Amino acid sequence: MNGIATQSDSPARQQALRTDHSYIVQAPAGSGKTTLLTQRYLALLAECTRPEAVIAITFTQKAAAEMRHRVLDALLRARRGEAPQHPADADTLRLASRALARADAAGWPIETQPSRLRIQTIDALHRWLSERLPMLSRTGVTLSVEPRPDELYLLAAQRTIRAIDTPGPLADALATVLVHLENETGRCQQ
Repeated sequence: MNGIATQSDSPARQQALRTDHSYIVQAPAGSGKTTLLTQRYLALLAECTRPEAVIAITFTQKAAAEMRHRVLDALLRARRGEAPQHPADADTLRLASRALARADAAGWPIETQPSRLRIQTIDALHRWLSERLPMLSRTGVTLSVEPRPDELYLLAAQRTIRAIDTPGPLADALATVLVHLENETGRCQQ
């Protein structure tokens, strides 16, 4: 479908743009999820008190970069008054125009200060929150995202498996998992 809504899912897409509710969007690859999330982000920008109040979270840096590009592209295209290329694009440009009107009224130069758009990975959000709340996060130091976390995952798995000797819910859950894995801790660790 290449990101273009079909008539059958159009009501669900319109409902997902309601900013007074939260939604979970589940759909296969190529169905237009990023287009819908971009539209929702723009709709929220049009109603927020400051752009940093709207947060979009993705799992990968590539997805965050793609969404940031789409939001900025929509804002720039709306500013230029470009014509939509397809029906979903018309909605995107309409929402981008509303977001620009809000930005202009509030004095946010979001087109020239894209860093104000909080479109990031869940790891980056966690880091940002931890750095701003060091006492609550109990870190007290600057954190970084490990680009190759395999060794850390292995260490965490080993420590978790050792918890089987400590009575409690984790040990009970591990025992259940190990039964299904024929007590092979190596498979469990993996």
